[in-house]
Amino acid sequence: MIRPIQYIIRHYWVEIVMVPPFVVGLCYLLYGDAYFESWRNFGSMTFPWLFSSVLSPIGCHWVRNTSLHRFSKLEEWPKRVVWSITGYMIVTVGCAKATYFGLILTRYENLVPSQKNFYGLLLLSAMCVLIISTLYEGVTYFEKWKLAQIETDKLEKLSLETQFQSLQSQLNPHFLFNSLNVLSSLISENPRRAEDFVDELSNVYRYLLRSNERELATVGDELRFVRSYFHLLKTRHDQGILLNINTPETDFQRKIPALSLQILVENAVKHNEISPEKPLLIEIFSQPGARRKEGELLVHRLVVRNQLQRKTKRPTSNRVGLDNLRQRYQLLGVPGFEVRETNGQFEVILPLLDP
Repeated sequence: MIRPIQYIIRHYWVEIVMVPPFVVGLCYLLYGDAYFESWRNFGSMTFPWLFSSVLSPIGCHWVRNTSLHRFSKLEEWPKRVVWSITGYMIVTVGCAKATYFGLILTRYENLVPSQKNFYGLLLLSAMCVLIISTLYEGVTYFEKWKLAQIETDKLEKLSLETQFQSLQSQLNPHFLFNSLNVLSSLISENPRRAEDFVDELSNVYRYLLRSNERELATVGDELRFVRSYFHLLKTRHDQGILLNINTPETDFQRKIPALSLQILVENAVKHNEISPEKPLLIEIFSQPGARRKEGELLVHRLVVRNQLQRKTKRPTSNRVGLDNLRQRYQLLGVPGFEVRETNGQFEVILPLLDP
């Protein structure tokens, strides 16, 4: 018994403080001077309207919480406003009418206010509810807009950090030194391959420099980029590394965070042994998502997988890439990003966004 009372006090203390004075004024307007003629009149006339006035805000709170849950996105504000105002009106008018007709059914005629007073105050109450709820929803919209702006700023910052990290990793002396060594040997041994290598290297840098212009990229663009990036790796490691892509064209227009695939391929190369005797296989393939409810497909997913053959001396890692991807999906509000190790395989699951 104590817990429900504590819950009511904690969540509805504003109503508990504000409603009684409001009810006293309401009853005086309904009953006139007879309201203060005696303590008996005061108590008997106050109680039913006090009960109704406490019940009404509780119902309005339920309507508000339901509308915020059902229409939580910023762009759904028209539906939320219509749902909320309609619900507030039904609850407020319904409680007042129920109390009025309940008093008519009692044998105490002095408790029944005149129809003129009742419907006049009912109209006034409805107008007040309309004004207050409109202001309330305006404040809610502003708060959600401000939160959306903050999340957008965070997402842009993370996107820039990702672009910087990827560009930095490609511009580090080791990468340039290795690329120039490969290019130098190819020029004398196989000029045609050297030309292809330069073309793919330019494609990689062009895509990296363009990636800061967008937070999301299509799966098709990301796959084309990762093939260029892998061409550089393949030229260097030859039979020590393999790439298998199995993604239907129907997924090419879906989207993922920019540079996601390059981050994951680079992560696999960085942490695993690469040799012709034990080549590192990296797989990228599509996978249908789980169903939220019957007949409704939640998301499609892209899986990046490599077998675990960790280096004896592990390189230092701050896990910026994986953490960055996780945070970007969180800010996009897309569930399903996973990192897991199973049966000697390392997998990262990327949910695909609809175009």
